[in-house]
Amino acid sequence: MTHREVLEALSGILLGMFVSILATSVVSSSLPRIITDLNGNQSAFTWVVTATLLTTTISTPIWGKLADLVNRKLLIQLALVISVVSAALAGFSHNTEMLIGMRALQGIGAGGLTALGSVLIADIISPRERGRYMGYMGAVMGVAMVGGPLLGGVLTDSALGWRWNFFVGLPFAVAAIVVLQRTLHLPKVVRRVVKIDYLGAALISVGIAGLLLWITFAGDKFAWGSWQTAAMVGGSLVALALAIWAESKAAEPIIPLHLFKNRTLVLAVIGSVAVG
Repeated sequence: MTHREVLEALSGILLGMFVSILATSVVSSSLPRIITDLNGNQSAFTWVVTATLLTTTISTPIWGKLADLVNRKLLIQLALVISVVSAALAGFSHNTEMLIGMRALQGIGAGGLTALGSVLIADIISPRERGRYMGYMGAVMGVAMVGGPLLGGVLTDSALGWRWNFFVGLPFAVAAIVVLQRTLHLPKVVRRVVKIDYLGAALISVGIAGLLLWITFAGDKFAWGSWQTAAMVGGSLVALALAIWAESKAAEPIIPLHLFKNRTLVLAVIGSVAVG
């Protein structure tokens, strides 16, 4: 492919990535106003962000596995549709529960765009040229991360109101779907047989969600040293222990345990946990 053809194919992918990151970052500066208007509390404030991050983290490797089974162009368009629908519904939220649910759904779409963006770039660009074009992705991510909160603040303080934080990305998402349909032409690839580790994904989700729920409700709904704490922490640890067992037995685990033999990776994970 020529440089022009690559840029044409890449334009839809980058636009989709921009929409995904913008939808996540745009609400960060306006969350206090949103939660107040919806009569939410501090727990709701936390979960609007956490729900998106949780579903994005869990769904990303699953989308990657699906990319080996299903048409990748169709998959990234599906991820964009999920993002569009969930963002629109989030904008119409009448309580924090609906907002959190739609943000969780939005995270599933974001997970697809995160996984498939990298996969599609690998499909259309040779390894020798890949670093050059990954720079474009980095630039788009930077603009969306920095510009999102600024745009969200402007919209919230304007006559449009905070609901337009969720609507502002819709034209870009629709444009990305159209551009992908017209410009993205993937080479034929040999489909390999893969197994999706649904059990591991479910157990990890339950374990992490349980700990997050405990941190959210402890000290508010019940005491830190109560039986509810013991049940939630104990149940979450059991789920995570079962997840480790399931990953060790799975043919294609969602989190390959052998990666943790790499000292650099372990230190990176510890650093990420330490900074929250």
